[in-house]
Amino acid sequence: MKIMITLSPFLLFISVLTGCGGDDGPSPITPTTPASEVDVSTTCIDKQEAGGYQVFYKPQQGFVGDPMPYFNADDNKFYLFYLYENANRHPVYLTKSADFASFEGFTEVLPTGAVGSQDEWIGTGSFIKKDNTYYSFYTGHNANLSPAEKVMMATSTDLMNWTKQPNATFQAVIGYDQNNFRDPNVYWDEARSSYVMLVTTRKDGKGALARYTSSDLNNWSLIEPLLATTSDNPGRYEIETDAEILECPDIFKIGNQWYLTFSRINRDEHRKTFYRVSDSPDGPWKICRDAIGHHETFDGLYLYAGKTASNGTARYLSGWCSTGQTVNNNNELHWSGSLITHKLERQPSGKLYPTIPDALNAKFNKETAFAKIKSEGNVTGDKDAYTISASSSSRSYALFNRNTASVKISMKVDASQSNHFGFSFGACGDMSEVYSIAFDLTSSNRWGMPSLFMNQETNSTGKKELNFTPLIVPANKVFDVKIIIENSICVVYVNNNVAFTNRIFKMNQNPWSIFSDNGTIKISGLAISKS
Repeated sequence: MKIMITLSPFLLFISVLTGCGGDDGPSPITPTTPASEVDVSTTCIDKQEAGGYQVFYKPQQGFVGDPMPYFNADDNKFYLFYLYENANRHPVYLTKSADFASFEGFTEVLPTGAVGSQDEWIGTGSFIKKDNTYYSFYTGHNANLSPAEKVMMATSTDLMNWTKQPNATFQAVIGYDQNNFRDPNVYWDEARSSYVMLVTTRKDGKGALARYTSSDLNNWSLIEPLLATTSDNPGRYEIETDAEILECPDIFKIGNQWYLTFSRINRDEHRKTFYRVSDSPDGPWKICRDAIGHHETFDGLYLYAGKTASNGTARYLSGWCSTGQTVNNNNELHWSGSLITHKLERQPSGKLYPTIPDALNAKFNKETAFAKIKSEGNVTGDKDAYTISASSSSRSYALFNRNTASVKISMKVDASQSNHFGFSFGACGDMSEVYSIAFDLTSSNRWGMPSLFMNQETNSTGKKELNFTPLIVPANKVFDVKIIIENSICVVYVNNNVAFTNRIFKMNQNPWSIFSDNGTIKISGLAISKS
């Protein structure tokens, strides 16, 4: 339903019942789009998704699995190789991007092997250039063989046409888990004047990264592994983590510090992409702590298998957002989905903060009209500024119209008088079920730290936590918030130091709200932009 001169009888009835504060009529706030195009209906839409994604890349058919990003200096583009999921055995496909705001191409570059071969299924790897040849090191997986996993290699002169080199295949030596031997990551180590390969495995009952060195990328020698330890004082060759397996490792140097990223396979609420920092690639690899604590992940559950690439100026982390909204019976999200990329900003303390890629932020440059169509509790204001106050026993909120295209929602939130507030999506119909992105500025939650939560909230079952990530709370408790939405994916960026990705199917083309559950929040600079 499009907005009319007057509200429908139904909305007038709702307004009478719930108008406890503030103006409950539609209040279009930007002049760039005619108010007549704003849809103020609240009926729930069950939007079925089909086709590709343009913002959070996904092919028209199938999904993005583990990404293996590589920056090609010859054309100044990021080559985003990934395991392609489409009821197949995960061949490697490629799409390219100059800026992570737009993508080009959908090309198979490395097919799976024949049934019965070692690479009947392909697993994650990495890409590197030596002289005029590109090398792809990847996992050959076949559960019917022993060992199930081996490291394999292919070569290319143009990054597009690859030739497998079966003679370069090798397996784990005795003492390492030969059936978990995957995700090779190769980098150049200046101190050693050689290439080093990390391989995900297990050793002595612990998560481990086997390590090899080579001068030519063809002949490899085993060196001391990196082993997981739960000690908060790891030694040389140790990584501070309880990860059972450190999947999809990546290693790089910024300034005088080394960084190691990995995805923690443990099937619990911390199945995420982590990082550790060290003065040497030999470790010790520690959580990066400073005076305001630590923040050892880049996102929540919905960014997995993150690996990085740099153009020499900026470094970007790319992972996938699952197609699943909740974990399955194996306590993990469905494998594969859409590509999510954060720009990483290094802090003086050594911490890496995830931020929105510059071009993605700039992509949404056309402000569009929107309207507050309803409010509950103590809500005042209009246009781009609102004050929302709530007692500890009831929620106050301002409800806004549905978005029917990909958008960026921007605002500043002054929470100096509140500890609990956020945004709810799928806020339609009788609002008996919504999905909230909740800011908890206290340490009284189950994780003992300020956090962002994604909760399913229903009248019948109450609140269920689906995702969380630590939140950095500034002294003034003012938050600059950007929310990028495409179909059922939303990524929340906060103060250029926190990113929070979620899959919310009911969000797609349904109304949304800003709420306070405690105290007063002040919203300013509220804007909605399209690309």
